[in-house]
Amino acid sequence: MTNEAALKALKEIKTYCSANLLDELDYVIKVMEKLIKDDVKEPLTTDFTKLTK
Repeated sequence: MTNEAALKALKEIKTYCSANLLDELDYVIKVMEKLIKDDVKEPLTTDFTKLTK
C-alpha cells in the first residue's frame, strides 16, 4: 500500500465518519499529507530521528 492510497481511503472514510471523530480523522489526514510532501515512502519503518526539519 502506498501513502497516497491510504490518504485516499481516509478521505473516503471521512464521508461516513461520525461527527465526534472528525477532528481526529482530519489530524491523521494532515499527517499523511505531510508524509507524502516530505517523501516518506515507508513511514512504519522510517527512522524519523534521522530526518532533517
